Amino acid sequence: MGHETGPGRDRQVSRSVPAAPGVGEVRQALDRPPHRRAHLVRRGSWDAADEPVTQNVADTLPAPIALRGPDLAELVYLPGASRPDTERRAIPVERRDAIHAVRLANQGVNREEVVRLATHVLARSAWRDVGTFWHAVVALAYADELDEAHEQCERAVRAADWTATPRHRDALTLLRARLAWLRGAPDTAAGLLADAAVRGVHPQFSGLATAWRVAALIDLGELDRAHGLLMECDVDGQDAGVGARVELLAARGGLHFAAGRVELAGDDFRACGRILLEWGVVNPAVVPWRSRAALCGHLLGRKTVADALARQELVAASRWGGARSVGVAMHAAALVLDGGADALREAEAVLERSKATGELLRARYDIARALDAEKEYRAARRVLERTRDLARRTGYRLWADRADTALACMVRPDGVDRLTPQERRIAELARAGLSNGRIAGELSLTKRTVEFHLTGVYRKLGIKGRRELRTILSPLR
Repeated sequence: MGHETGPGRDRQVSRSVPAAPGVGEVRQALDRPPHRRAHLVRRGSWDAADEPVTQNVADTLPAPIALRGPDLAELVYLPGASRPDTERRAIPVERRDAIHAVRLANQGVNREEVVRLATHVLARSAWRDVGTFWHAVVALAYADELDEAHEQCERAVRAADWTATPRHRDALTLLRARLAWLRGAPDTAAGLLADAAVRGVHPQFSGLATAWRVAALIDLGELDRAHGLLMECDVDGQDAGVGARVELLAARGGLHFAAGRVELAGDDFRACGRILLEWGVVNPAVVPWRSRAALCGHLLGRKTVADALARQELVAASRWGGARSVGVAMHAAALVLDGGADALREAEAVLERSKATGELLRARYDIARALDAEKEYRAARRVLERTRDLARRTGYRLWADRADTALACMVRPDGVDRLTPQERRIAELARAGLSNGRIAGELSLTKRTVEFHLTGVYRKLGIKGRRELRTILSPLR
C-alpha cells in the first residue's frame, strides 16, 4: 500500500465524499413526547441511554469551539497531557503554537494550519521541551502526517540528551508505539509498550500506555492479555485523567467489540464520546467513537441512533479531510446505511491511500460479508483470501484468524434459508453479543425457548456455538 503525504492529497479525498444528510431523525426523536419515545424503545430503534450523546451530536458541528488566550491554553483536550497547574505562569510561544495546533485538530478544522504550526514548532529549539514535542507530534498524527511524525520521533531517539529524564523517555516511547500502531505495525507497538511496562512508566503516562497497548494487543488477537491489562486499571474512575480515561474507554470498547460484546462496546464508545463532546472535541481523528457506536447500534437494531451517528461522523471526517478518518467514516456509513459492497469498496479505496492497515482489513472483511449476502460467493472467498494474506504479512492475527475461520465455515445458501424468522432474529441478537437472558427479554420469550431455538440454529448452520456464529458472513435476517 502506498502512502501519499501532504494536506493537499487528503483534501482531494474529502471532496470525493458526498455530503451527508442532516440529523433530522435524531431531532425528531428528541422532540417527541416521552410516551412516543417509549414506543421507539419497544421497537428497538431508540435507547434512552443514547439521548445525551445524540443531543450533543445534533448540535456540535455547525461552529468550532472558540478558545483563545493564554489563560485557556491548558484547557485543550490531549491524551497524556498533565493536569493544569493551579498557578498561572507564562507559556512559551512555541508551546502555545503547539497547543493551538491541537485545539484546531480537536475542532476538526484547518488541517493545513495544524500541520504548519506543528512542523514550525518542531523545526525550532523548543522541540526539546517534552510538552511542546508531545503536542506537536500528536497534532501531526491527527492530521495523518504519520511519516513526518515518525521522523521527528526518530530524530529525538538519535539525540543523546533528549531522553535524559524518565518523562522524556516515556513520552517518546509512547509516541513511537502509537505511531507504529497507526502505521500498521501493531507488533512493534505492543513490544515497545511491553518494554516500557517492565521498566516502569512515568505516572503521567501509565493509563495511556495501558490503553494503547490494549489496542495493539486486540489487533494481534491477544484478547485475553488485553482483558487482563484492563482489569488492572480503574477505567471508570477519575484518577487517570481525562485524556487517559477517554483512550481507556475506547480501548475497552474495542476489546468488547472484538469479543462480540456489542452492547458493552456501545456503552463504552458513547461514554467516550460524551467526555470528548464536553471538551469540544468533534474530530473523529482523535477517536472515531461515532463510527464505532453506530456499528454497535446497527448490530443491536437501534437504527435511529446508528444512522444519525454514522451520518454525523461522515460530515466531521469530510470537513477534516484526513484519509484515515474519511475511510473509517465511509466504512461505518456503508454498513449502517446499507450501502452494500459498492459503498464498502469506496471506503476500501480511501483506506488503501492511508496506512490504516487494521481499518482496511476490517473493511475488506465486511466487503466479503456483503458479497456473500449478494450471493457472490466466489468473489467473497477471494476477498477473504486477500484479507487473510495481508493480515498474515502485517501481523494482524485477529483478522488473519477471522478470515481463516470464515473461509472454513462459509455457510451454504440453504443453511440460512432453512432458519425460521424467529431463529433468524435470535441468531442475529446472539451474534451481536446479547446473552440468552437478554435475548429473552428483548423478544418476550423464556430463556429456555431462546436456548431451544439457538440449538436449532447451530444444527441447521452446521456450527458448534456462538464463537462460530460470529464468523458467518451471510446476514441471517
